[in-house]
Amino acid sequence: MQDKPENYPTAQPNGELLKSLTEVLLGRRATNHFTDEEVPEEYLNAILKFGGQAPSGYNLQPWRFIVVRDAENRKRLQKVAYNQPKIAEAPVIIIALGMKEEWKERASEVFREGAERGAGSLDTWERYRDGAISALSHAPMPLWVNRHTMIAVTTMMLVAEAYGFDTAPMEGFDAAGVRAEFGIPEEAEVCALLAIGRAAAPDKVYPGRFELDRIVYGERYGEKWESSLKSGV
Repeated sequence: MQDKPENYPTAQPNGELLKSLTEVLLGRRATNHFTDEEVPEEYLNAILKFGGQAPSGYNLQPWRFIVVRDAENRKRLQKVAYNQPKIAEAPVIIIALGMKEEWKERASEVFREGAERGAGSLDTWERYRDGAISALSHAPMPLWVNRHTMIAVTTMMLVAEAYGFDTAPMEGFDAAGVRAEFGIPEEAEVCALLAIGRAAAPDKVYPGRFELDRIVYGERYGEKWESSLKSGV
């Protein structure tokens, strides 16, 4: 398994500092149209590496990603994604998959290496592996892999934005069509598409968000959230 990323870009391609977390979270918009400006290889690699560092249940990392950059392949993908123009426009589209069975084949590697790194015991890792597999045998697997894969997709999206790129996460596609076009096995859940590139002007305006007192409850559903700060902060 990979170690923590090293030698990743520490500035945007134009030399500016990375966007702060506040800038990323408050400034990001889902991009409708992209220019044809390429995403430099070192930045794409960094985005993927950080996505691979996302957390997952038992560290089983059930996600797999297909990076689609070839123009003809993006057009093929566009046809099975309701002909959304952004798919053909963006220089990079990532197809995010959640593997419902394949993670079992890698479970031993995950638990053994975790123990070797000190996250567990070399004497008991097999027992913990078996316990994880047993627990997950009762989980609704399509839902489970979707949840964890989307954590990785969100990580990649925010990292791309920090590097100054624009993104568009998409759930509008024919999953069976995507599988057929890209040779994806039936066990894979096609969870999302993520477009990465440069937005074509104009950018979207901030559409507003609900205040906290409309989305947060205290202690139990329906109970008013009490904060010492002004409501909505």
